[in-house]
Order: sequence, then C-alpha cells, then structure tokens
Amino acid sequence: MMTASPSNRRQRWITIADGQRIREMRHRCGLAQAELAGLAGVSLDTVVRLERQNRTTCRTRTLARIAAALGETPATIAAVTLTDPVTRSDTTS
Repeated sequence: MMTASPSNRRQRWITIADGQRIREMRHRCGLAQAELAGLAGVSLDTVVRLERQNRTTCRTRTLARIAAALGETPATIAAVTLTDPVTRSDTTS
C-alpha cells in the first residue's frame, strides 16, 4: 500500500484564498476584521494576512470557517485558476 509523504498530505489541505473577495464580503456584511475573526474562530492576524494579498495560501479548514462566518460557501472566496483547454490561457473562476 502506498502512503502519501507528509508534504503531500499537507498540500492536500492547503488552498488559495482570494483576499480581495474576503474583504469585499466582510464589508458587505458590515463586519470589522476582528468581528469576522471571532465569528470564524480564527485569529485576527489570519484575517489581516488573508485580506492583505489577492491570492494567498491558507488551510482549507480556515477558508471554510471564514466562508461560513460570511454566510458563503468556501468556493466563493477561493481563488481558483484554471487553464482553458481551448486557448490554454489562465482563467479565473
């Protein structure tokens, strides 16, 4: 039986968050960064770090907690770049 190496296991639980989207949704909900952090059960530093960059890594669990606190699904705040099979250029969804 083949097992995943520790680094492969860690990578499965990491995603890319769209900081700008998180910030916009937080503003729409009328929340301060500290309020979002409290609702999501994450540190204020985490919210600040995620919002500071347009695309930044975070744990999948963290992204899910923030999304739930905002009343959204994780997919709405994940930054996903796919390659269009026809043009072979990057598209953002």
